[in-house]
Amino acid sequence: VAMLGPTESGKTTFLCALKKALLEHDEEWVLFTRDAASQRQLDEMSSALISEGGFPMPTHTVDTIRWILGGSVERRERTGRFGREIRTKDRVEITLRLTDAPGGLGRADRVGLTARDELIKQLADSYAVLYMFDPIREFTHGDAFERTDSLLSELMGVVSQFPGYEGKLPHRLAVCVTKLDDPRVFRTANDLGMLMPDDSSRWGFPRVHETDAQALFHALGEISRSGNGEAVPRLLERYFYPERISYYVTSAVGFMVNKHTRRFDARDPENVYRTASGAPLVRGPVHPINVVEPILWIIRQLAPVT
Repeated sequence: VAMLGPTESGKTTFLCALKKALLEHDEEWVLFTRDAASQRQLDEMSSALISEGGFPMPTHTVDTIRWILGGSVERRERTGRFGREIRTKDRVEITLRLTDAPGGLGRADRVGLTARDELIKQLADSYAVLYMFDPIREFTHGDAFERTDSLLSELMGVVSQFPGYEGKLPHRLAVCVTKLDDPRVFRTANDLGMLMPDDSSRWGFPRVHETDAQALFHALGEISRSGNGEAVPRLLERYFYPERISYYVTSAVGFMVNKHTRRFDARDPENVYRTASGAPLVRGPVHPINVVEPILWIIRQLAPVT
């Protein structure tokens, strides 16, 4: 699974939040490793965000993270002459080879560099892509279209030489619209009537349902600084099979929980503040939103229920 997105779009923060997100998810999936180096990396990334309240430094190299996700997948089978349905649960382990690359590699002037070539190779060899769309960066920089188009067109040139190529990239694509806790993103979702109560949240968090996530992605692209953000959804749908794309609105740090009521307050959703030097820090406990769901969707595409 490769990760794409510009600098500060939240790729590494997403990974840091994954272990905590799994613990808060209803399904009993666990994240673990089988070697010391991977364990150290998992502990350090999780601790930096969850325990220390800091954000990871921007990625400067193409990093490959190997973690194991274990859980159960329900399988349905029909047996007998009347087709009686039997449900069983199979224990599965998926090795997550997550490729996290610097956002700057999407720039056109990076074509031909060793790191860019390595990223394209990793993308070509991947089964799925986690694409991070940062609406705040798009509002201030407006470079998502240019960088995504450059990478995907080069990737298409590689994949088009593979056997079975049929005109589009074969990957599953999970599009993650990030930073739902940011007041600007939160207000946009609320104004569009896309926020709904999350009945599974003990803190009363709202969420954007997957059926509305694609529409919010389109709406947020329209406020791009460059004016090209609105073309990003069409770009993804042109390169990938639309039926292999799923959309999510996420926040790696989740919403702020009021310290007195222990509940979510819509007047104060942001769980991030900046120090005098401008460094971002987490305000309160981290309760990731829609971090597990894209990963589990990819897993179910890889090992579908029959």
